Amino acid sequence: MDRRARWTNALVAVALAGGATLPALANPEDIEKARRLLNESNPKQAYMELIKHEARLAGNIDYDYLLGVASLDSGKIDDAIVAFERVLALNANHAGAQMDLARAYFAAGSFDLAEASFKQLADSNPPPAAQQTINRYLEAIQARKRQTTPGWMGYAELGLGYDTNITGVPTDFGAAAQQSFGIIGIEPTGNSIKRKAGFGTIAGAMEYSMPLSRGWSLFAGGEAKGRGYDGESDFNSVGGDLRAGTALNDGPTQWRLLASYQAFNQEGDAPGEPKPTNDRRIANVQGDWKYNLDPKTQVGLGVQYGQVRFPENDIEDFDQLFVVASWLRSFETKGVPILYLAAMASEDRAKNKMADGVTDKSKTLAGLRSYFQYSLTPKLNVFNGLGFIYRQDKDAFARATEVEKGKDKFAEFMVGVNWQFRKTCAVRAQYVYTRNDSNISIYDFNRSEVSTAVRCEIN
Repeated sequence: MDRRARWTNALVAVALAGGATLPALANPEDIEKARRLLNESNPKQAYMELIKHEARLAGNIDYDYLLGVASLDSGKIDDAIVAFERVLALNANHAGAQMDLARAYFAAGSFDLAEASFKQLADSNPPPAAQQTINRYLEAIQARKRQTTPGWMGYAELGLGYDTNITGVPTDFGAAAQQSFGIIGIEPTGNSIKRKAGFGTIAGAMEYSMPLSRGWSLFAGGEAKGRGYDGESDFNSVGGDLRAGTALNDGPTQWRLLASYQAFNQEGDAPGEPKPTNDRRIANVQGDWKYNLDPKTQVGLGVQYGQVRFPENDIEDFDQLFVVASWLRSFETKGVPILYLAAMASEDRAKNKMADGVTDKSKTLAGLRSYFQYSLTPKLNVFNGLGFIYRQDKDAFARATEVEKGKDKFAEFMVGVNWQFRKTCAVRAQYVYTRNDSNISIYDFNRSEVSTAVRCEIN
């Protein structure tokens, strides 16, 4: 049989688009209804339409495959495995059933069976779209195995780039200061000067994981990052974090609880004695929950409480309660796209009052973020990120004397390409544009950053 013909049904979307034929069923209305429901992304209802015919139609390849797809995509993993195994008992070369049985093993947590099945599929020289799906599952299996095997994992990264607005300030600082504070003729100094420069980066992390029992594991690790600017050494920065916690993998459900401490050091160029720096320290506790609705869809919820402190500028200190809800979907079509969406909000309560003893810099934030990835080849993908955050000050005149309540709209656009040139190494090139629009002009700015980095995984 021709290779591409064998793989016609390798991806669910392709199989459904082509329309499975059921000659032995004479196209009964309820079976056609189930097919339409699958095309409309309603697998649970399709499953209900199909399962009532199982006693009569089990053993029909087309029926069993359709039932397997509906079962898998509605979370009935055991039923899916049985249906796909019936298909393969009659046609061992049914590529769609081979792929989906491997996916079902993965969803059931049978990672050894899933790995063996995906590797067998990879050895059959599948077309690029199927190969990309197989590679993604094999990577996910390795990640899950690391959670059940004691050991270290981490990464090392080197990069170069160019930043057009290091300090994030408006182009016309004098006009912005007049609008914000009613003061005419201010010339920018120190951190208020718009600066641009090339930079180099270095980063690395290591984490040790120790499995316990019943899906539980403990982990601890750290990460360090550094950035150095050409000709702007006051804005060189180093940072790092230490973290430890516990994780639970229970079938489609994943829990993660952790505590972390982060330090960031940047001298900056602010006037004053003692000199205020951009240093900050963050202590966090957080909990994350993720649930796989089906092998292609995951939802999540996270809650974090943090204490953010600025050692040389304590008027900026605050405590933060942060929540985020997320949705992740992979599409098993050409390019194996991934789409991630998240909504977030935070309540930031300032710890210290300003000079008047009444006003502080407490604020609320709400935002949305998306990430999209498309694979051009098994080793080359392009990606795009979008973000929006709305900020509102709680106290009047907290950041300006001429504007009562500060309101900011921050937007981010990112586009890039990632090339995996070795099994554990990839090079990433990206462009990031950020813009902050505020009713307090001194906080308006545009910023562009272009960078490239080589990253190698350690495991």
